Amino acid sequence: MTQLIGKLLGNRYEILEVLGTGGMAVVYKGRDTILNRVVAIKVLKPEFNADEDFVKKFQKESQAAASLSHPNIVNVFDVGYSSDVHYIVMEIVNGNTLRDYLNKMQGFMREEAIINIGLQIASALSQAHHNEIVHRDIKSQNILINEQGSVKVADFGIARAATTATIVNTKEVIGSVHYASPEQARGGIVDARSDIYSLGILLYELATKKLPFEGDSPVTVALKQIKDDLPNPKLINGDISDGLASIIHKCAEKMPNDRYQDINDMIEDLKTLRIHRDFIVNDQQYVSHETTVLPKITEEELMAHQTKRRPVKEVNQQLNDKMPETTKKGSMTNKKLNMTLVILAGMVMAMLVFGILAVGKFKEIFDVKVIEVPGVVGMASEEAVRTLNEAGLKADVTEQRVSNDVEAGYIISQSHIEGEKVKEGFTIKLVVSSGGIESLIPNVKQQDIKEGTVLIENEGFEVGEITYEFNELPEGMIISQNPKAGIKMPAGTKIDLVLSQGSESDKALVPSLETKTMREAEITLTDIGLKLGTVTYEVSTTIEKGQIIRNARIGEEVEFGTAIDIIVSSGPTEESTEASTEATSEVVSSELKLTVTIETDKFEQDTETIRIEMVQGDQISVIYEKIHAKSEGPEIVVQSVVRGTGSAKIRVYYGTVMRLEQDIQF
Repeated sequence: MTQLIGKLLGNRYEILEVLGTGGMAVVYKGRDTILNRVVAIKVLKPEFNADEDFVKKFQKESQAAASLSHPNIVNVFDVGYSSDVHYIVMEIVNGNTLRDYLNKMQGFMREEAIINIGLQIASALSQAHHNEIVHRDIKSQNILINEQGSVKVADFGIARAATTATIVNTKEVIGSVHYASPEQARGGIVDARSDIYSLGILLYELATKKLPFEGDSPVTVALKQIKDDLPNPKLINGDISDGLASIIHKCAEKMPNDRYQDINDMIEDLKTLRIHRDFIVNDQQYVSHETTVLPKITEEELMAHQTKRRPVKEVNQQLNDKMPETTKKGSMTNKKLNMTLVILAGMVMAMLVFGILAVGKFKEIFDVKVIEVPGVVGMASEEAVRTLNEAGLKADVTEQRVSNDVEAGYIISQSHIEGEKVKEGFTIKLVVSSGGIESLIPNVKQQDIKEGTVLIENEGFEVGEITYEFNELPEGMIISQNPKAGIKMPAGTKIDLVLSQGSESDKALVPSLETKTMREAEITLTDIGLKLGTVTYEVSTTIEKGQIIRNARIGEEVEFGTAIDIIVSSGPTEESTEASTEATSEVVSSELKLTVTIETDKFEQDTETIRIEMVQGDQISVIYEKIHAKSEGPEIVVQSVVRGTGSAKIRVYYGTVMRLEQDIQF
């Protein structure tokens, strides 16, 4: 795709050179022409543009990566479509891939360095998993080491939201097969634990400089990932500790339930190992809650089980059969007599006890206290429990529910309504709010306000207060936001924005004043901080008399207060030039402060357009025009400075009706 070199994407990003090529995209070095910085630009290969599935995957990469903000994740600045190509603009990382780093290394990597790199990658994955994003392609080629030695995880090209539990496309196994988890190699359901498996393979590679499973074809390697146990890395590198080997094995267990269930647990173990070199992972087995199909128990198995535990009655009968007949009879008589005496004694004792206790306890047993249930909806859970306990009731606060209306930790509902009567000690079930649905605040800095608004609203947030500041960014671009990007907040949260209003300047751009009257030119120049300069006249057959033919310094940036010279038409003949020159001389040099009183009780409507004109000969100049309301009255004083020579008439119009005409003298 070298034909893109030199092109400008999105009227902003200039393609400079190719940096690398992947399965789906080509990465270019580029330049942001607005911010004048070097960036990396990932462009989808043209053969995939017509494939809807690939385009969707590429778009999902941009959406996933753009939502992440972490020091160990490559930043995404912009996403777009231009010149028939889909592209992503990212920060450019000056350095090498982890694979290149290993290839250049002499000997094995020290364990401290392995732990350090593992912690940085795990930290990046923790941020992604927290936002329900699975990378699914962790490998040494996707890990960048910058010039400062920091790790950057790149290429979320096949990331998907973990909660969708999407099954991998059966046409192809996404991700590099040497690092793919068994479930990924089989084309099964992939979740965050698949990233943990790939990270375990990567740690094995860091420790041994080799991959654990090799083969003649991707299928062979995939089968080994599914069936073969991970080799012991200590057989290759005896310098690593048993603890690191145990962490690697824990990550790379074949069954997802046997691995770390959360990347943060792995982080804690790596941190522990960094301090205590004799630490070894507790080989805990995680219980699966999936339904288990039990085998049918046959009649023979049931009988066999029963013979192992014969009833006591059967054993006693066998012992009795072995006694002599006379012994049996005497024994039976004695047993019957003894049993009768025991039963009678027991009955007597029971009657005595019952008689003693019944009198005092009868009322207590059958007289149960009834309590009215207090209302605890809207209370904090601790306060609600205390209120119920004080009333003689129990509280169950185990159930939690998402709510955008009730603050986290407060009661949404109770199982028995306020005032309902229940027995003392009864348990009232409470539903506690876990807070509203939270989303990740997007990064809209350096975006146009329209694009930023779309990103904010797509995540369920709202644009809050907008303020403006002078800035080097183009006018209308977002300088900063509050709250910041990468924070989870409830839906509907307002995000305040600061927009650029361009660079602060003490200069003004000189406009064209052609065909304006001198009064109009003076107003225009005054509004932008300039003033009228020298006036000269020329004969013109195309520009009406009194209108400006041209002015000096059009299009230039000049200091505020600069005088702009103009050339005014004196009409089509030389004779008019002299008269005009004389008049102009006086117009420029003579000023008069004009004060006009507007009486609002003469307004025919609630609002009227007030226009004040100055008439000199056949030239009419509008010196004031503005809409006023009757409520501003009863009188409005309008002041203005007019220029001219000799005498003139001032006419004041309320709407289309002239209310005042007055002569003035310069």
